[in-house]
Amino acid sequence: MTDWCDDREALAEQYGDASNLDARIALHERFSTADVDLKPWLFEQFDLPDTPQVLTLGGGPGDLWVEVGVPDDWTVIHTDAAPGMVREAREDLAATVAVADAASLPFTSDTFDAVTANFMLYHVPELRRTLREIRRVLRPDGALYAATSGMDHLGELNEVMTAVWGGPIDRADGFRLGTGREPLETVFDRVECRRHEDALVVSEVDALVAYAASREEFESADEPALREAFEERFEDGVFHAEKDAGLFVAHVGE
Repeated sequence: MTDWCDDREALAEQYGDASNLDARIALHERFSTADVDLKPWLFEQFDLPDTPQVLTLGGGPGDLWVEVGVPDDWTVIHTDAAPGMVREAREDLAATVAVADAASLPFTSDTFDAVTANFMLYHVPELRRTLREIRRVLRPDGALYAATSGMDHLGELNEVMTAVWGGPIDRADGFRLGTGREPLETVFDRVECRRHEDALVVSEVDALVAYAASREEFESADEPALREAFEERFEDGVFHAEKDAGLFVAHVGE
């Protein structure tokens, strides 16, 4: 089985456009239980100067900025390695949008007050090189905001998919809540980890099937088996899955 979390060709296929990502995001947007949804929560974590310069890495179609909006006095450069994602972002964002490789950034040093890298650093094959590049483009008092998940994230959902697949579902483990601090501390001066409290309470099996079917492991022929497996796990009309997600804030300077 292709480990699409680490294979560049498989990643390009998975994220050539936003369709697979949108199917996964939809499950969270519709059925999360958090008091503050993840995207607004991520935006609330910023501690920035007036009129900041912000670089987004691996930002996909730009759903974070579409939801919260780009403040008028902010300068945002939104990037992704996939041209298809960039094309979609250009249609919706009031920001500069470009294709960029996070390990070789086409920006001068000391340019940005903040860099965001949300749910993407576990896909980066050269993590420390990427982190050094991020630090290079940050100003002396800047910070990296990097959201990720823990290995227990959506464990109940992954159990069902694993049972249908017949083997372990491939999940990138290089940059998670339990492992991300160490590589960050080798590059940055101070690192914080902030948790986002949330869970999924899903009342529609179709949404779970769509989530699973968006993954590389499954084809349309697997959907009946996925549906049956998810339905068996419903209790009192809902499927419950715990989330384990949060944000590292890595500072330049103390």
